[in-house]
Amino acid sequence: MSSALAAPVTYDVRGVKGELLDNVKYYLAALPVIDSQRVEAREAKITEAIRKSLQALGYYSPQIDFKYPVEPSHTLQVQIDAGKPVKVRQIQVVLDGDAQTDPDFLKILSSLDLESGSVLHHGKYENIKHRLKTLAATHGYFDAKITQSDVQVYPRDTAADINIIFNSGHRYHFGSISIDGIAQTQLIQPLFHFKQGDVYDTRKLAELSQSLSQTRYFQVVDVHPQVSHAQNFQIPITIHLQKKKPNQMETGIGFSTDEGPRVQWNWERPWVNDAGHRFSSQIKIAQTTQTVDFSYRIPNKNPIDDYYQLQTTYNNVSQSDTRSQKIETGLHYWTTLMGNWQRDYFFKTAYERYAQGEDSGNSLLFLPGASISRVRSQGGIDPYWGDQQTLSVMFSDPLWASDTRFVKVWGRTKWLRTYYSKHRLIFRAEQGALLWGNLSEIPASQRFFTGGDQTVRGFGYETISPHDATGALSGALNTTVGSLEYNYQVAPKWRIATFVDVGTATNDYKDPWKMGTGVGGRWLTPVGQLRFDLAFGVSEQSVPFRLHFALGPEL
Repeated sequence: MSSALAAPVTYDVRGVKGELLDNVKYYLAALPVIDSQRVEAREAKITEAIRKSLQALGYYSPQIDFKYPVEPSHTLQVQIDAGKPVKVRQIQVVLDGDAQTDPDFLKILSSLDLESGSVLHHGKYENIKHRLKTLAATHGYFDAKITQSDVQVYPRDTAADINIIFNSGHRYHFGSISIDGIAQTQLIQPLFHFKQGDVYDTRKLAELSQSLSQTRYFQVVDVHPQVSHAQNFQIPITIHLQKKKPNQMETGIGFSTDEGPRVQWNWERPWVNDAGHRFSSQIKIAQTTQTVDFSYRIPNKNPIDDYYQLQTTYNNVSQSDTRSQKIETGLHYWTTLMGNWQRDYFFKTAYERYAQGEDSGNSLLFLPGASISRVRSQGGIDPYWGDQQTLSVMFSDPLWASDTRFVKVWGRTKWLRTYYSKHRLIFRAEQGALLWGNLSEIPASQRFFTGGDQTVRGFGYETISPHDATGALSGALNTTVGSLEYNYQVAPKWRIATFVDVGTATNDYKDPWKMGTGVGGRWLTPVGQLRFDLAFGVSEQSVPFRLHFALGPEL
């Protein structure tokens, strides 16, 4: 065969598998292209690459044989007998300097990737050094260095001795803290979890930067350690902040099968004054609901986790057999201090004109109450693990001038778990009850309905309810919903789904429960999952079906 028609050699590796095979292929792929006609002349380089790939995983005495390609093949057959692996006989990692008493360094020593008796793995050896260096940088050991690191290999004894000496030097501390960009720093002081003189920890700087961004006060947040200006092992910290513009506005359009098409306009003033007061408003217009909302927030102990909020909302609803116009004003105290649960203590005043089936009237309610909620997730915008819980209770009584008496309790939980990377289960449950109330005296907005893409799919939005004497939906004193969904990942951004939803809105639980089931798809977008489901109301004699769409985060 002429050189003009020659082809690069390919490799058929036999005798090893798993990580050994993968590493051999990786090293061979890194070699320069070899002409299949000249492969014998390159035997030494190929052998060297294979030996290095095996030594990296602790195999120092391999037997390597070649079967050279013959026309018309361009494949070099490589037969490998890896032999016995070298095992760690002794490993010694010594700490010098301040790190000797640092609990996080001691934790590394107690959980080394290699130990006596394990197969020598050079990648794990390098990882031990990497962990020491990374932790040193995180904890402020800026003079740290590895003064000795070696692996003594004895192939005849199939043994290796490892020695690492890590000198951390002194641990640095936080120095002076300077802040520019705002007139009063007292507002953000609760976000600092360190002070001058504390031991240096990069994670605390990252937490501060994230917290400052979460306040939504600032357009620019720059938390910068001045390592080059350190004196007496203290590092000055400079924090540069740039406030957001006085007026923030955004518009949006959307669609869901529950609400239909909708448009939305938001206006926010992040800084009403230097004390961190914030004003925001929102107008949302959908096919069945129109909402105007005004909110004024006043920080208390923490601008993120502890604040007061004065909120006024106007709602106009024209949905199925419901007609409602309500204006509600509430004073809220929100806090997540002393625990992971967000708590809302509130007192609301609500005036409503409504018509619900054959019931109609005007209602004035004074509603003290509280709610608690928590959201946990792992995996960012596409979580693989998480859960969500919400529980609220509020009271109405003529004792404080409300038109009617009732206690409203409502709770919801949602759990997401992923198994074997591609299998996902989502469980959801909801329970609500109106206690000690007469349904005919309770305004429409406080009654329970269910059905729709967030409750029982296969049925229209809030179309599950008892009916009154005219056949119209009346709303209910109770609601219960449960759902189980299974997702399977078929591509990096695609999942298929199947689900079963059951639920009811009822006064006495004598009404038949509704069940919806179906299949759907999940597409991951930059703003969360786009979910579309084809659902069937299988509990009905004449089975209805609906196509549901929703866009947003899973939790």
